[in-house]
Amino acid sequence: MLREFLIALQFLTCVHFIRPPVIEPGRFGRSGVFFPLIGLLLGATAWSVDSGLRPLLPLGLLSGVVIALLAVLSRGLQLRGVAASAVGLLGRKPRAVRLADMQDRTWGGVGITALVAVLSLKVAALACLDTGYRGAAVLLSPMLGRWACVVMAYSSRPARNHGLGAAFMQGLGFREFGTASVMTLILVLSLVEVGGLLVFLGLAGIMIGWTLYCNRRLDGVTGDVIGALGEVVETGAVCLFAVLESVIG
Repeated sequence: MLREFLIALQFLTCVHFIRPPVIEPGRFGRSGVFFPLIGLLLGATAWSVDSGLRPLLPLGLLSGVVIALLAVLSRGLQLRGVAASAVGLLGRKPRAVRLADMQDRTWGGVGITALVAVLSLKVAALACLDTGYRGAAVLLSPMLGRWACVVMAYSSRPARNHGLGAAFMQGLGFREFGTASVMTLILVLSLVEVGGLLVFLGLAGIMIGWTLYCNRRLDGVTGDVIGALGEVVETGAVCLFAVLESVIG
């Protein structure tokens, strides 16, 4: 399992032990069991920076620094998915053309707008968190985003027969899905209790809606769409924690 852990670490972060990283379809899918753990490591790093810089920076600036750090540590992987998915999901062209446009990486106004909107919303939501749920949002939202990728990959079919998304889905089984889900739920409930359960349920609704919509629009999902869901869920988690703090205090 060490090999699978290293594959997940290399794929989801800027840390590389093998150059170039080797993606083996079977092992790549099995590495999904470690996706939430890698997300938790990213969150722990961001939480440490957030706590260390808290006395030095105003809250809004600090929130921007934390979100930028997460983007750099993850190589912007999920953010690229957001931009590409906006092109594929919102366009009016035939399915095959939209799938080709997603691979083209020339996202245009639609992709850039989606990217800016998601980042702006995440920074604004985190800036609303002063005490209370701020630590939980920084620590847990990256984990929840990576867990969402596993759930979508397990419950969907590939829109293409090639690519990283297809390779990930082919090797991902119920064991990886179940272990990742149980691990995530236990960590969320142990750290945030009732508030964590509310966030978990809210994110489940987002995941179900996104998965159904993407499968209908593209007749399956791609690696970009899976990554985009991870970013949407990560942003949604921060927003839900902000709402909880506003309502509950």
